[in-house]
Amino acid sequence: MNLKRFLMVTALMLPLLLLSLPAIAQEEEEEEETVAEETEEAAEEAQFKDTPYFSGMPKYRIIDSGDREFDEYRFYNGKDCTTIEGRKMFRSYMMSEGSEQASELQIIRNYESAVRNMGGTVIFDGICEGANCAINCGYRMLTGKVLKGDNELWVEIVAFNDGFEYYLTLIVKEAMKQDVTASGMIEALNRDGKVTLYINFDFGKATIRPDSRPIIEQIVQMMKTNPELLLGVEGHTDNVGDSAANILLSENRANAVKAAIVAENIDGSRLSAVGFGEDKPVADNGTEEGRAKNRRVELVKAGKGSTETATVQKNKIQFGVEIYPGAALDDAQTKFAREVMGQEIYCYRTGDNIKKVVAFYQKQTALSVLGEDETSALFSLQAEGNSVRIAIASPWLDPQTGESHTDTMIQILKVE
Repeated sequence: MNLKRFLMVTALMLPLLLLSLPAIAQEEEEEEETVAEETEEAAEEAQFKDTPYFSGMPKYRIIDSGDREFDEYRFYNGKDCTTIEGRKMFRSYMMSEGSEQASELQIIRNYESAVRNMGGTVIFDGICEGANCAINCGYRMLTGKVLKGDNELWVEIVAFNDGFEYYLTLIVKEAMKQDVTASGMIEALNRDGKVTLYINFDFGKATIRPDSRPIIEQIVQMMKTNPELLLGVEGHTDNVGDSAANILLSENRANAVKAAIVAENIDGSRLSAVGFGEDKPVADNGTEEGRAKNRRVELVKAGKGSTETATVQKNKIQFGVEIYPGAALDDAQTKFAREVMGQEIYCYRTGDNIKKVVAFYQKQTALSVLGEDETSALFSLQAEGNSVRIAIASPWLDPQTGESHTDTMIQILKVE
């Protein structure tokens, strides 16, 4: 091609090339915008993640989140609000574009199943109305509680905008922990006559959770190191739920602790178990913190205030009267009572509830009931020309120290 022809072809094509440049630039610009949008979405996804405990609904994306190492939140419980402190997580979810919208009820039911599948309980499910303490009152709401390892998880789900959006608020409350040692417990028992333990059970059950096994191990170690030690295991609950059910639950839990100790080759006659339900709170049941303190197990030393160690009664019959199973002979109380009264008398103690003890003696048909009320009972037995009196009391007052005791005292007196 000669120079003249080349210049002519170039002159003809140049306008076409110039016309195509804006289109090429626009395509490159659109590509850059797409890449930027994808980068922004990827960054948003990296920034917003589900909580470690509850994930988002399918086809919903997180549009806002906020985590705080320590904060508080008011959870609606159906009547008022329960304030929980701990690590706080918040997530705001919105339906993704082009996705089929879920209903508010579907969102609530999804998280209700999640709570129950984790072994938790639903505290409230419905429309919150008239509760000024609840931040999101007026909407469809779910409040749930789950025990997860050493933590309590409190979660609130609020669905709104016909299910187009919902909020998830979570507080991770660290469970009450104790540094429990055998030496520390025996020191407290010798000083105070009892030690308070926070043993974790499955919710609403008497199954000891694995994270509380170390406490049981320390109790066992203490009892092996102190072979003369006699203990009453007392179960206590908060005031949530039916009173009768709470007494049964506390008794079952006390027996579960006793069984766990006996399973480690500790003589069961050294232990008794009783449940008091919600009857003996040590803190305000009006707060979650107070209720947590009231859900406890206490080990009570038999013979507290005695100058001599109580011993397990080996004889099952005393003066023709069958002795309450597992009751311990309190040597010091027996010695003092004999000195004061000048008669043969034996004093026994048990951590079991007085109603249970009285019921045991009521079944002995040879005994006559002389009197009975909520805190005491008196029986008699006529045998071989002798009169025997059986006095039962709880609580009772130590005549030597003036100290009040919450276990049950059984006195068997022979009147010649």
